[in-house]
Amino acid sequence: MIRAGIVFSSLAVFPAFFGWYQIWLGLTRPQEINLAIALLVSFLWVTELFPLYVTGFLVLFLELVWLLPAWGSGAPKTITFLSCYFSETILLFLGGFVISSAITSYGLDSAIARFVIQKTKGSAFLLVLSLGFATGFLSCFMNNTATAAMMLGLVSSMMKSLDENNPLRKSLLFIVPFSANLGGIGTPVGTLPNVIGIGYLQERGLEIGFLNWMAFAFPVFVLSVLALAILLYILYLKKDNSKLSIASIQISNSSLSVSKRDRLIAFGVICVTIVGWVSSDLHGFSNGTIALIPIIVFFGFRLLDLKEFRNLSWDVLILMGGGIALGKAFEETGLAKHFVELFMLGESNQLGLFLFFSILSLGLSCFLSNTSVANLILPITMGLPTHLILPAAIGATIGASLAMPLPVSTPPNALAFSYGGIKSFEMLKVGGIISIVAWIFFVTLGGLILHILGIVDFSKF
Repeated sequence: MIRAGIVFSSLAVFPAFFGWYQIWLGLTRPQEINLAIALLVSFLWVTELFPLYVTGFLVLFLELVWLLPAWGSGAPKTITFLSCYFSETILLFLGGFVISSAITSYGLDSAIARFVIQKTKGSAFLLVLSLGFATGFLSCFMNNTATAAMMLGLVSSMMKSLDENNPLRKSLLFIVPFSANLGGIGTPVGTLPNVIGIGYLQERGLEIGFLNWMAFAFPVFVLSVLALAILLYILYLKKDNSKLSIASIQISNSSLSVSKRDRLIAFGVICVTIVGWVSSDLHGFSNGTIALIPIIVFFGFRLLDLKEFRNLSWDVLILMGGGIALGKAFEETGLAKHFVELFMLGESNQLGLFLFFSILSLGLSCFLSNTSVANLILPITMGLPTHLILPAAIGATIGASLAMPLPVSTPPNALAFSYGGIKSFEMLKVGGIISIVAWIFFVTLGGLILHILGIVDFSKF
């Protein structure tokens, strides 16, 4: 693998040293170097030959020591790329990480999940549906992998009383990871592609408010989870009398060391932050500024300690910074615009690009990580004419999170598959169907809401 990585890296970088990309593709010198960097880091992100956050640092290193010195006159200042690593978008996601840590530390996640499981013991369908909504809702504010791991851990005691071929067990193993994937699209902080997409848009002076994002994405998430539960009922639960199995399930009740008062305070801070995000259009403060509230309160009043601060996903923030810095180079060098002109994408309409980039992103995410796909496709959308950027970027961003047909499609899928009892073909069938259904909800209902809100204009063909 390492040898293959060295060979590919050489193939990506060497042509730039000899000016071959300029000859082959008609690029300028800065665009040529930008392309070589993009090919190299995209390969590293896809293969994970280096840790993802190391590749995020590599983007910055190559831009500072190779791209800028070769640029000559008119080169942007180093702060142009350095600022990408602590931008408004990074601050927004950092606030999301702190909320996620607080939800876990104060047992709010397990309290919600346990309540749902205990209140739906009489019906297998309601159990699966409620578990899907609980998982998806938590995934709106927590990392989807962490949410899936936590929810699977909670239902693992349930699955122990069921054999591997039990329809209810299969349904549980499907509803948790797929709902975690779908819940990620519900809010701007739900998953990495959302934040990466928002970061690119902000760099171009375009912004979607927190409430506007939820207005088009949350209904898609809710309907998709409902459709998933119905699909699982048709394929598995309808054929099985699961009431006896459910009645025999015992839910563990782990004791928490935190007081009820502290838990209410944590819940209050989280609610204030969410309300602040949702109402950002009213009070005028940016989402990144609002994200400082949980950071300051939780750590300032020692509701979370230094250990939790160190355990925040700083590596993910560096990865995001690298993706934004790469997109910034595409914009500054004009490489994104060059590719748009090369493939004549600028001549398309908003609806066509919305559909095209959502399908492209979904298709690639079946085999690559959604973060890698976002980093690959979104820079190209930034080269479109201004009025075409939003529909293309939104399509690419959401499409990357809707692919879930294979165990390798997302970490939650792989985690559920590791429990055993489900076959790759079964995951392909259920995951493939729900990916298509969710995409249909997105491009129809989500697209309609985007049009009504005036974010995009699909009336011109």
